[in-house]
Amino acid sequence: MASPAEAAELPEQLCDACIGALPVDGVGLSLMTRDPAGGRMLLGASDDVGARIEELQFRLGEGPCVTAFGTARPVLVPDVQADEARARWPMFTREAETAGAAALFAFPLLVGVIGIGVLDCHRARTGPLAETAEALVVADAVTTVLLNFKIRSAEGSDGEIDLFSMSTRAHALVYQAVGSVAGRLGISTEDALARLRAHAFSHSRSLEAVADDVLTGRLQIPTEKGQSEGE
Repeated sequence: MASPAEAAELPEQLCDACIGALPVDGVGLSLMTRDPAGGRMLLGASDDVGARIEELQFRLGEGPCVTAFGTARPVLVPDVQADEARARWPMFTREAETAGAAALFAFPLLVGVIGIGVLDCHRARTGPLAETAEALVVADAVTTVLLNFKIRSAEGSDGEIDLFSMSTRAHALVYQAVGSVAGRLGISTEDALARLRAHAFSHSRSLEAVADDVLTGRLQIPTEKGQSEGE
């Protein structure tokens, strides 16, 4: 059985293990779901830069992490300010340098062909990651640990913490808010999600926090882009 203490310690242990195995400055580890609402949870980060990089990608809906999960392939970015990267992720690359990341390497966590999340590695200097093969092995090891934890949690008691359930709850919150905004404004779910992401980004808040405000009535996303109500 997996206890609450084990659940709390697991993210830090995984991040420490990744840092010890790879020549990178930091990592971020996220659980993700394939859903229009972009279900995702930051499982852990080795430092503030890693946490910031993950949050930026979730808010903006773009970046190496998002692409790696969507394509189920590693995304290697030796220079986030290179023309190719800027053209591919224009909003993200503008913020990444400020966050302290010069190079990013994203590896999907795969169970067969099914993705459950992404391991993001960052460095403060530009340059390729020569140890890509080792990073793929590390990503596979992280996936195995998470799946074993999931199995142990499923066999445990009601008092235990399931990290995958936590990810599902965060996803459900955003999904409900997207539906609420889409219904109220008469727009598509894709447009509603874009409005929520834009608000989260412009106000430096998490997408889950914005979704919670929408669902509790503390915030209304306006018909036209601009200042939101309830502020």
